[in-house]
Amino acid sequence: MLSCDLSDVPRREDTLATDLERELADIRREVIEGRNLVIRTDNLLKTLHSEVKAFGARQKDFERRQMVSSAAAYALFALIAGTAAVLLAGARASSANGERDRAVAELKTLTQSLEKERADQAAVAAARRSAADAYRMMTELPGDRRLEGITALARVDQSKLEPLERQALADRAGELRHELGQTAFERGKAAFRRSEWPAATEDLSRFLAMQPSEPEQLEASFLLGNALVQQRKYEAAIPPLKLFVEKDRRSKNREWAMTLLAQAYEQAGKPEQAAVVARDALGTYPASQFTPMLKARLSSAKRALSSAEGADAGVAQAGAGSVTPPAEATATSAGTGAPGAAAGARSDAGAAPRAQRAVLKTAAESSAGLLPPAGPPPPANSTQP
Repeated sequence: MLSCDLSDVPRREDTLATDLERELADIRREVIEGRNLVIRTDNLLKTLHSEVKAFGARQKDFERRQMVSSAAAYALFALIAGTAAVLLAGARASSANGERDRAVAELKTLTQSLEKERADQAAVAAARRSAADAYRMMTELPGDRRLEGITALARVDQSKLEPLERQALADRAGELRHELGQTAFERGKAAFRRSEWPAATEDLSRFLAMQPSEPEQLEASFLLGNALVQQRKYEAAIPPLKLFVEKDRRSKNREWAMTLLAQAYEQAGKPEQAAVVARDALGTYPASQFTPMLKARLSSAKRALSSAEGADAGVAQAGAGSVTPPAEATATSAGTGAPGAAAGARSDAGAAPRAQRAVLKTAAESSAGLLPPAGPPPPANSTQP
């Protein structure tokens, strides 16, 4: 039993050694595994550290980019805001300038309207004062001096007056024209009958200036033209005689007026118009008692026209070339021209008496068919053209 026990001792020792070795192996293995784990952990820590470091670098780069982006965004926003502010300020300034210009234009328009209104009011006041003065002159002045009121009324701007004022002035002026005009007309006709040509001219001219009715105007024009012809004021006699001839074609004095008009044209140096009037009178009144005078006027006008044409032709020939004729030709033309000149002088001398007789008849019949003659005809020297 002891031997059995002794034999079991090595076995147990082996077993213990084996267990110890096993435990040591396990411990070694665990140590190795722990070291390996430590190594892996260290490696992991290093990897994590590098990753953390890389992440930190990326974060810093991101933060830097974020800062740059923010700065750029802020700068862009500031630029946009500044541009918008400038544009808005410009728009407001433009709007303010436009409103200012409109206000200035409106102020200018209102100022002009005010000045125009003041000028219109001043013109109206002046027109009313002038109208009142003219009405006072037409009412209060004595006799013919009231015509000064009509003259003053013609200078009044009646468009500035009220309708009632214009009507009152027109009525008063019409009454005064009728009153004084008839007086002047009657005085003119009386002076015409007495062959007082200057007085007749003055009164008839005054009457025509008052704008009478057409029949009275034509009658006064005939008398005025006749009186002016008798005073040898031929240029002034043309307008009234022409008015009478053109507008009163049925008057029995028209043929005599046409005779006087032809004479006035001729004496005023207008032979063409004299010839036209004389032809018209001869064609219209072929059996007139004034036919000899009209023919004399027509012949005289033709001679004046032919002499004027000859003078123009001579001037044209002299301008075309100045050639001196031979002495024989000059003497011959002078010798042969004397009879012609004498004949022309005789023909003029013959025409002069005819014209003189016509003028004498004109003076004698100065009121033919219109008014009875007041006395003997004026002397020949006062009516000879």
